[in-house]
Amino acid sequence: MQDRVPPPLAPAPRRGALAAAALRPACSVALAIAAAHALHLGDAWWAAISAFVVMDTAWRASLARGALRIGGTVAGGLIGFGAALFTGGHPLAYALLLAGAAWIGLFMALTRHASYAWVLAVVTFAMVMGEAPAPADVLWAFALERIANVVVGTLACLAVEGAWALWAGRGRIASPPPGPTPTNADRRVAAEHALQGAIVIALVAAAMRWEPLGAFPQAMVSALAVLVVPLGADAAQTRPQVHIRMRLRVAGCAAAAALGAVVLPLLQVHVLAGLAVLLAGVWAGAWLQTARPAWRYGALQF
Repeated sequence: MQDRVPPPLAPAPRRGALAAAALRPACSVALAIAAAHALHLGDAWWAAISAFVVMDTAWRASLARGALRIGGTVAGGLIGFGAALFTGGHPLAYALLLAGAAWIGLFMALTRHASYAWVLAVVTFAMVMGEAPAPADVLWAFALERIANVVVGTLACLAVEGAWALWAGRGRIASPPPGPTPTNADRRVAAEHALQGAIVIALVAAAMRWEPLGAFPQAMVSALAVLVVPLGADAAQTRPQVHIRMRLRVAGCAAAAALGAVVLPLLQVHVLAGLAVLLAGVWAGAWLQTARPAWRYGALQF
């Protein structure tokens, strides 16, 4: 997965335009949360995250991204459910299967054009596997709820983006050019790079089997996500990008957690106030993504 040739530089958008554009993901998240609660879905934050990250430069781009997110989530959820039943809670089989899936998912994400679908597939696979060795009905309900939330969040995003496109008169946008076909060298480097993720996932899985931790799926997701970076000619060239991604992920999550720890006790059970604070935080993260491109990944985590 190589970097595309950047387009000619456009004039920097005005602050007012950035602030207005940040309202789109905030409205998308609000609609997703309302829909998830109306459907009595648990873990509505999955719907909220989908509504935020699917939004792209225009409706068609968001539609393509949403299709990849839903397709990857459905595939990962169904395969993860079958794999969790197959392992039967056996620690060695569990760790090896997770490691193998991590390697395949990362390798395909780094070498295929539909990389976003592969990322979501391996992430969802890891999340469902993280619930093993729960009973089959519990696993199935978890997988279906994950899929349902992603679908709800994606549809909410497309609804808001479609309304925005009609209002602004910019419903059409040229499709981005396809990226270059990976070379043999790229695939070799991708295989080595993906192996790091497989080893980390195996170690995390083994550690969590020894000492269970409630945030186990999130630990696996973080270990996979920070490795999804454009590849250089050799593995050494990717390390600085991975290190930057690690720092931004920790900083964004820590900032949001610290803010939440201060605000949540003050809000208590005031639902409307909590929703207002949530949307303000989403707006701030969306604004920061475009206003400070170097902080984009950290703003996403926030």
